[in-house]
Amino acid sequence: MSLIFTSPKGGNGTTVTAASYALLSALRGQRTVLLDLCGDQPATVGMSEPHGPGINDWLSENHHGDSAALLALGSEATSNLLVVHSGSQFISGEPRWAALADAISTLPYTVVVDAGVGRLPTVLHDAATKVITVARPCYLTLRRATHLPRPVHAYVLEEPGRALTTNDVVQVLGASLEARIPYEPAIARAVDAGLLPSRVEQLLGRHITTDTN
Repeated sequence: MSLIFTSPKGGNGTTVTAASYALLSALRGQRTVLLDLCGDQPATVGMSEPHGPGINDWLSENHHGDSAALLALGSEATSNLLVVHSGSQFISGEPRWAALADAISTLPYTVVVDAGVGRLPTVLHDAATKVITVARPCYLTLRRATHLPRPVHAYVLEEPGRALTTNDVVQVLGASLEARIPYEPAIARAVDAGLLPSRVEQLLGRHITTDTN
């Protein structure tokens, strides 16, 4: 199965949420690959900064690698979790989105994609088992979301003191609520210290359900 995490705008916790899902999936015994289209996943999951080609290179127009070649670019972050870092800053030429759609559809892994901000290519959206929008109860986030295709699934980062609520977010998005992610300083501290892999179950395990079939 494959899950793509995206968001209407930056600052909604998409990278940490995608990393947490991937880490929890691996901890729960699922072979998992985390594809980093944004560039921050190695640091988020506590890896040293990778070098060499990554998914942006594989997506480049003149590359001809298949899903096995994509996996070969990955590094093991934890047991059962392979991370394919972003590689080059830019994708050269016309991106091979159809090739990536085929890869996430056929790989014998739980595939988690951190797609960051903006519109997904239709072929990639249609290939995923789930596309999950990560949002917080923020007017600017919801305003941006109204200009994007309506999501089906949502994770909401719950912040105390906001005028808007989780129910407001779900109503504006028109999506089913998959998870409530607490806004807790302990999560940010774990990421900053490179300790998210060892603390993810304690911090987020009860909030995020990973599919096991």
